[in-house]
Amino acid sequence: MFSIRTIALVAAAYALVGCAGMSEQACLVSDWRTVGFEDGTYGRPVGTIGNYRQACSKHGVTPDLERYRAGHAEGVQVYCRPTQGFDVGRRGGVYQGVCPANLEGEFVVAYNSGRRLYELESTLQRIDSQIASNYRTQENIKQELTGIAGSMIGSDTSPEQRVLLVARAADLGERYGAITAETDRLREQRVVHELELREYQETLAFGF
Repeated sequence: MFSIRTIALVAAAYALVGCAGMSEQACLVSDWRTVGFEDGTYGRPVGTIGNYRQACSKHGVTPDLERYRAGHAEGVQVYCRPTQGFDVGRRGGVYQGVCPANLEGEFVVAYNSGRRLYELESTLQRIDSQIASNYRTQENIKQELTGIAGSMIGSDTSPEQRVLLVARAADLGERYGAITAETDRLREQRVVHELELREYQETLAFGF
């Protein structure tokens, strides 16, 4: 099993192998067991080595598949814990089926619990975001209506312009009312979803 010191070095190793592709130096110096362990602890599938193989082939280097697989197998032992599954689900992460059969059952149950919590929280956040957006839109409408009122009494505003301003004000008033109705519906929905979230959180209080 990896030592604490080795685990501490994993991040540095992955900095060499990650993201946009591997440099020649990274391909030459990477400890493929460590790279596999890193990918395993992050829940990346063992097939990820294919990306490294493609990148390193440009530099004439072939990753050590056996060492990578050995490290990956140890890494998923760290990843495939129920508490980790719950955290992955709650973050909205995707489980990529990396856990061995003896660990997958409890992991998936915990993952689904976290995922459900994520979905409930996300729903509330979307509602809050839309309500806030509606308020901002209504403030903009108020400002435009204030400007229209000023223009209506302006001495340099022609009768034709006043007709257009009245029509615009009517449209804005109608839109303001529609947004108010939508916001009221959203606030009602929020009460329901917040209650659902609270009730669900109570079911998680013991296990997590």
